[in-house]
Order: sequence, then structure tokens, then C-alpha cells
Amino acid sequence: MLSRRSLLLLTGAGFVRAAPGDDRRFALRVFRRINEIREKNGAPALGWSEAVAECAREQSRRKVELRFPGHNDPERGDVAQRLTAAGIHWMQCGENIFMERGYTDPVNYAVVSWWYSEGHRMNLLDPEYTLTGVGLAEARDKTWYATQIFVTPLLTQQRQPPVRSRHG
Repeated sequence: MLSRRSLLLLTGAGFVRAAPGDDRRFALRVFRRINEIREKNGAPALGWSEAVAECAREQSRRKVELRFPGHNDPERGDVAQRLTAAGIHWMQCGENIFMERGYTDPVNYAVVSWWYSEGHRMNLLDPEYTLTGVGLAEARDKTWYATQIFVTPLLTQQRQPPVRSRHG
């Protein structure tokens, strides 16, 4: 297994101040990095879902606004409840979250942090997840919040009870 430092160097951790619109560029970089990691570990690549990404962006924005800890939004609930409320039909779902301040490029630090956490790594490599969406938001104090949601969609569009929800 690579050390954190080696992984950060491999992923090109940068120190350039974020520009307007970087939140979406950063989200796509997280997506690409996760798929690179999945490929190197024998898991199939994830597809991008804009609907799932919007749920992830909203969760990161709400974390900036409300500063609540953990995965459960005090008003909107856990990832399963948020996806269902957004009309996203899923069979399995998972979520990785990350917060950091002091680095100008949150992408590499989020990915490395998730890789070295067993629960987050399980989400990253779970071959049953086929879709993902990533959302980042930056607070005024330069704290970055990142949310990645993983989904296994229902095989049919009929609404059925959820099977599994997991937090990293």
C-alpha cells in the first residue's frame, strides 16, 4: 500500500488558490481520481450522474451554511433520505464526506483521506456501485467540504424500498 505522502505526490497535490467555478472542476477531478483508483484495484469505473452530483453539491453547500457534523443533515436526513427526496431511484447507496482547511487543493486530500479510511475505501471500491456524483463547496474561512455519493440504481424505474445505505 502506498504511503499518504506518495499518494499525494502521485496525484499531483497542488497549492494554487481556488478560482470561481473550481468547485465543479474539483468535483470532476475527484471523479477521475476515484475511477483511476478503482481501475488499479480491479473495480469497474463509475458513471457520472448529474442528479446524484446535485445531491452531493447541495449536501456540501448545506455543510458550509449549517456546519453540522457527520452524514446526517439535521433537516434533510441521511443520504438515503436525501436521494429519495430528490427522486433518485436507488437500490444501494453510500456516501463519503470530507472537510479540510489550510490546503488550496481539496481534491487530493479528500481522495487520500478516503483511501486511508476503511469505510470510505469500501465505498470507493465497492463493485456494486455503478454511478456517482461529487459536490464541493468552500466556506468563507476557506474550509472545503466534499461529498461523494455512490449509487446502485434500481433495475426498473418502479419505486421499491431501499436495500442498503452505507456511510464511509
